[in-house]
Amino acid sequence: MMTLAAPTAPAVAGEGRVLVAGIGEMVITRDPSDVLVAYGLGSCVALAAWDPQTRLAALAHFMLPSGPLTHPPVKFVDSGLPTFLAEFAKAGGSPRRAQLKAAGGAAMLAVVATTMEIGKRNADALDKALGQHGLRLHQSDLGGKAGRTVQLEPATGRLLIKSVSSVSVL
Repeated sequence: MMTLAAPTAPAVAGEGRVLVAGIGEMVITRDPSDVLVAYGLGSCVALAAWDPQTRLAALAHFMLPSGPLTHPPVKFVDSGLPTFLAEFAKAGGSPRRAQLKAAGGAAMLAVVATTMEIGKRNADALDKALGQHGLRLHQSDLGGKAGRTVQLEPATGRLLIKSVSSVSVL
């Protein structure tokens, strides 16, 4: 009779973890087999950072354009971006060297979209906040009327964007 130990690694070779950035959260990894995901972006904006030298990947899920530094740490673009960049640097990535990609910022409801424009305000706030740090987006898929889910691959920096009607890669 043989006794098997509990597995300490994924059941399939090369299979990594799925790290989810919930609303107001961020995830960071350098494990090339992991996948970083932000589900259900409507007016929210996801910011992906990937350092090609260190292969460090990070993903933030911002909910609103402005507000106080709070918990969760990246709920607001203006106060959360410095935290995101600091954590990325602390983990060994260089924000200046990083490829920065963003998705989301949709106008989900016609009535709300015309009065509050949260998605557009989130996208504008991200652009402004990055500019204040001397950074810019390398690629983006912002605006529109469709929600999105994004997946960042740490091995390549590829950002997969899925919506009800399309799939694209940045």
